[in-house]
Amino acid sequence: MMLLMTLLTLLLAWLGSAAVALAILRRGLQASANVFLFVLLLAAAWAYTGNIVPLSTLLCSSVLAVALRTTSSWSIVVTFTPFVIIIWAGALLFFASDYVALLLVYAEQGLDVFKQQLELAAANGGNPERAEQMLAQMPPLTAEHLLGNLAFMQMLLTLISLFAARWWQAKLYNPGGFQQEFYQLRLSRTNLLVLAAGLVLFSSIEGYHQWAWLFAIPIIIVGIALVHALVALKQLSRHWLFGFYVIFITFAPVVPLLMMAVIADSALDFRLRLTK
Repeated sequence: MMLLMTLLTLLLAWLGSAAVALAILRRGLQASANVFLFVLLLAAAWAYTGNIVPLSTLLCSSVLAVALRTTSSWSIVVTFTPFVIIIWAGALLFFASDYVALLLVYAEQGLDVFKQQLELAAANGGNPERAEQMLAQMPPLTAEHLLGNLAFMQMLLTLISLFAARWWQAKLYNPGGFQQEFYQLRLSRTNLLVLAAGLVLFSSIEGYHQWAWLFAIPIIIVGIALVHALVALKQLSRHWLFGFYVIFITFAPVVPLLMMAVIADSALDFRLRLTK
């Protein structure tokens, strides 16, 4: 039942935020104020009951929708996204510290149950040393670590809402437009340096390693766009994309390789070279 409610919350948060983002992309924030305020009231009521996911997703995706409508640049938007999420996390910690503390209590309870189940499974399997190794490798559960995980999930949900809104807009008013935008998604050297600086900074701060993923996600998204564009330019079968996603999901070293490809593309522009 808990899993069903979580999935329902994520679905409604995504749909509502994507619908508002679509209205903003099409008409602007001022012309979409009635839609925004209506969904905002619903999300605020939901937040009052203890679930802030719809409200935070609505606010973050709306900010990014305004940025995308203003700049018409996915490169700027994905570079701007980590800072929006960090501001959201800071506001959550400052204005809703009791809520964060309550989430930490729930997380600690869930972690204790997981540890007990892991130790029991290892004991039944005759390998308690393996359980001890896994538990020793787990980072301590702190408010910073918990908030970093929340920020990571919030960033994914926000970007999914924004991408869905842009895809809907293209389907309705500009068929094929979203595909072309996605294929052309590329980081300038300045944007790449900003993301790389944030990645290195948070990776070097004790207790904030999880936050570095906020700056890695945009680079990974650009890497995925690069793969899609290269497959399209070379007119390869969709089986290549299927194989890429299978390897991407199951083989962890693909992630740093993909990020290195984005760094190289920032300097060499593979798509332009293949087009020529």
